[in-house]
Amino acid sequence: MSISNRLSIWLLRKHRPLFIRLKKLQGLDVSFDESFLETHAELLEDGRATQTFRERYNLHALVKATSHLPGALAEAGVYRGGSAKLICRMKGDADLYLFDTFEGMPQVNVATDGAFSAGDFSDTGYDDVVAYLAEFPKVHFFKGFFPQSALGKEPERQQYRFVHLDLDIFESTSQALAFFYPRMVPGGIILSHDYGQASAPGVKKAFREFFLGKSEAIIPLWDTHCAVVKM
Repeated sequence: MSISNRLSIWLLRKHRPLFIRLKKLQGLDVSFDESFLETHAELLEDGRATQTFRERYNLHALVKATSHLPGALAEAGVYRGGSAKLICRMKGDADLYLFDTFEGMPQVNVATDGAFSAGDFSDTGYDDVVAYLAEFPKVHFFKGFFPQSALGKEPERQQYRFVHLDLDIFESTSQALAFFYPRMVPGGIILSHDYGQASAPGVKKAFREFFLGKSEAIIPLWDTHCAVVKM
């Protein structure tokens, strides 16, 4: 664990007002959100999530914003389960569907996918992530290459109110958008990591091509996120 993460955990546990001042969060909603700040501290301790503080709050806030809608939640690109844990904290009684190879990244296209390579993020495992999230009810795991891993296994005509994508590369992101977009309920949100990340150009390319000519706007968020609200 890095020194900066150790310091952040100590401040969050022992001196939260100082953490808020140092982060320049005074008066912002996040500074009063005890649930999020506690989960952020847990994720720093666990060392399982790759998102920044602001990205974690994006995820937390947008899951919460869709809590009044019908439908399940999903994440494609689970890695070690850190962001899924954050979703679990906010999902209530809804089902959460998690899709990942749990063996690392598939083949990549150097023309669209930057510096990624097949096998990246392989320091994970299906049994480990299942155990990590075992305390949360109604969490369903789909191991394999997505979306093939969902076919015939996901509930028929399943609808979604919130989907989190963290797939890094063009082909996987394109396929996920084609899979989830028609299944989103009106007002449902698709949130994607890496849209604003220069080292993952395939994500932005996939979103821009998929939503070209559609009614929905792609909304860039800090730090690398983007969101789309289903019309």
